[in-house]
Amino acid sequence: MTTLGSFFHLFVSNFHLRRDEDQQVNNESAFFRLRIGAHCFAIFLLILSLLLLPQAASAQLSLGRFTISDEVELGRKFNILIRSRLPMVEDPEILEYVQGILERLNQQMPPQPFPVQIGVIRHGALNAFAGPGGHIFVHTGLLQHLENESEFAGVVAHELAHVSQRHIARRIEKAQFVNLATLLGVLASVFLGGDAQSALLYGSVAAGQSAMLSYSREDEREADQVGMNYLIAAGLRPQGMVHSFETIRKLRWLGGSAPLYLSTHPGIDERIGSMKDRVDRLPAHIREREENNDNYLRARMLVMARYTEPDQALAFFRGRELGSCLDDLGLAIALDRGNQTAEAQAAYERALACSPNDPLILREAGVFFLRLGNFDESARRLQEAVLRNPRDLMALFHYARLQIAVNQEDEAIKLLERILKHLPEQSSVHALLGRVLGQTGRLFSAHTHLAYAAIYSGDKKQAGFHMARAEEHARSTQEKSELEKIREILKEREELMR
Repeated sequence: MTTLGSFFHLFVSNFHLRRDEDQQVNNESAFFRLRIGAHCFAIFLLILSLLLLPQAASAQLSLGRFTISDEVELGRKFNILIRSRLPMVEDPEILEYVQGILERLNQQMPPQPFPVQIGVIRHGALNAFAGPGGHIFVHTGLLQHLENESEFAGVVAHELAHVSQRHIARRIEKAQFVNLATLLGVLASVFLGGDAQSALLYGSVAAGQSAMLSYSREDEREADQVGMNYLIAAGLRPQGMVHSFETIRKLRWLGGSAPLYLSTHPGIDERIGSMKDRVDRLPAHIREREENNDNYLRARMLVMARYTEPDQALAFFRGRELGSCLDDLGLAIALDRGNQTAEAQAAYERALACSPNDPLILREAGVFFLRLGNFDESARRLQEAVLRNPRDLMALFHYARLQIAVNQEDEAIKLLERILKHLPEQSSVHALLGRVLGQTGRLFSAHTHLAYAAIYSGDKKQAGFHMARAEEHARSTQEKSELEKIREILKEREELMR
């Protein structure tokens, strides 16, 4: 699991790359499965923690109406909460694809009062939701189970319609919440926890408020129609929205990965029938559109290889599901996760022979050889990956790890600082940089980056510890100014931290 969200955390404490530590890296898949199995429990704790926030520290919403300013602030807090408490995908190959679909659809929407953003949650449920303030989240389960780009885009289009029609904002206004902490908890329950958790945590009155925030059948019908408009205008196949909902319904009856999408989207059978009727009435040149799934299959390959059970991943790629060089790469990743090193190396070499200039294959092969301790081969592959795709900060991160392994700490520091210019809130990059700075004796900077790491991962205790240590080493006016900046960030996020 070498995403900027998952591998960072593991490699921060294991960057010396000793052989016994390599075994721990190879066992990361078991650790990840444990985290995913505890996903619902984590949501329970997330909601419970919101209920226990000191009321004095909780912002109040405008009385009488839910303003755009209220929605922007609530969305900002909701985004921080989700990203700091739930496992997120940070692999640029996946994120660039998902962001590209969002932008393609977003261009068809009327202007919004806030930017629309999207994140990917590492969980196998077929789920997506649009929170307040234009923050959309999709689960990796969608990429695992949906077959093509138009199906995935159909789900995103549906959620964008909820944003443009301001469905959640209108329901919040009707519910007349005045406390931000309570509203955050109810939103988490609506989108992630389900009615049972809501009732358990809030009692009958608050559970009723949770029900008030759930989309009505009319909201869903409107999101279907408006979302279909966006899908068609973006040049995508309109059948995608129909097929995605059919897949989710099918997996519900077959007992597939928890299709949470249906639990918050009422009247699915009726709505599928209505969408089919609309598609049938469309002109032939729209109904018969062709689509290029190449980029979708690349993103899906990574999700299947990294975020499914190892046995499932191996079966998928041994069946040559994607019909391209990606099959060998996916198989190599899955074999590596299962500690089948010799077979994994053979699969990586086949992938490299199949497509020697593909930056994704180069990156993954470079990471593999780095783990084996073959630094020369790793350097060759990672350098080529960075040259061919300078936007791939994951390849750059691994190249920084390589520099640490060969005792080039100063070069690694420059590379990690470069990554942070693009990902200033990536906690694990801060953590690794802090540790390397500590090794080179730069203690103030080391503790400030470790403080940032704790803040962005939501760990209040560690943030306080490193803030105190940084203060002990602060000497210059510039260093004291940096500490004040960190204090402001901590103050802003403190009520949402563990």
